[in-house]
Amino acid sequence: MKINNFFKLVIAIIVSELTGIIGSVFTISAIPNWYAGLVKPSLNPPSWIFGPVWVTLYALMGVALWLIWKSDSPQKIKAIWLFVIQLVLNAIWSPVFFGLHSIGDALAIIILLWAAIVLTIFVFAKVSKTAAYLLIPYILWVSFAGYLNYSIWALNQTEPVKLYYYNYELDKDESGNAVCSRNGLVPVERQIPITQTPIQDTIKLLLSGNLTEEERVQGINTEYPLQGLSLKSASLKNGVLTLEFNDPNNKTVGGSCRVGILWFQIEATAKQFPEVKQVRFLPEEIFQP
Repeated sequence: MKINNFFKLVIAIIVSELTGIIGSVFTISAIPNWYAGLVKPSLNPPSWIFGPVWVTLYALMGVALWLIWKSDSPQKIKAIWLFVIQLVLNAIWSPVFFGLHSIGDALAIIILLWAAIVLTIFVFAKVSKTAAYLLIPYILWVSFAGYLNYSIWALNQTEPVKLYYYNYELDKDESGNAVCSRNGLVPVERQIPITQTPIQDTIKLLLSGNLTEEERVQGINTEYPLQGLSLKSASLKNGVLTLEFNDPNNKTVGGSCRVGILWFQIEATAKQFPEVKQVRFLPEEIFQP
């Protein structure tokens, strides 16, 4: 059955716009949650812009496809197949980025997508220069999207660290009394951004005392966060890590058992880094009974 040009146009636009609809299934729920929590580059546009831009681009893509489809060029079939390939790559980017939260894999896909679009434009130009021109806004936007993808990937690189908290059940003598020793320390794994100050960032994360409900059920606990306590600076010299704190409410004093446990948590967390051999606290009266 021969399809007239009007219906070819409608079909071409619908096929293109369906790609965006597929992506929106994964995008809508991720933007206010996972995506909102990512570190983004300064040129990152507001989220509401993406919808209108992509609707417009898919419409232009559909018109471009229609111009190729209705032509009699011997390059038509090759051009359509290239268009389909880049459309498939376009369709799978959102599920990978927003659905799987796999920023690195999405970056690889968008690089392939960019190359496929360039090749599509090149072949389209042999059939219809107008069709090729209609894809120019598309390649420009994907180039910008590639920059955003790379920047978000680079800005959100993480590394695993251990935070040492405490479990009283692991630190009792034969009579069931708390020993207040390092035997009660328990490591919990966390991810921190890759920065130039991993030791300082890890100590600050420890001081936040953010334990999961599952970890608390396992008996892991901590007095952190302590009201007003903050890490002012951290410096490492000849294996000695000097940590300077601000404790305006004197929350780090009182009772050798309590203070010792607070001390041990910071010390063990710091010493996971092989370059740290000794931990020193400032001011000297901090973490004292």
